[in-house]
Amino acid sequence: MTNAGRKEISHGIALLERASALVDRFGNIVPVAIAFLNGWPTEVQLYPQWQLGESWRFFLSLYLYWFASYALSRAVSFAKGSIAP
Repeated sequence: MTNAGRKEISHGIALLERASALVDRFGNIVPVAIAFLNGWPTEVQLYPQWQLGESWRFFLSLYLYWFASYALSRAVSFAKGSIAP
């Protein structure tokens, strides 16, 4: 691999790392904003059968954004390790 190719790949990984940092920092705001705009309940309502009502969407979206953030940070770390000189 030439130095120009390695530099281009390193630049792409740096951009991906910045995107990962932004998702880590602001990723939890997205589900909260969606829940607020859609009028989803954000409180857990416990019934005798221990059902969550409609708040499961909110919690599921929070966990999905957290998982996406984790997967993106792991992808960056694997990519950095694969191009080490």
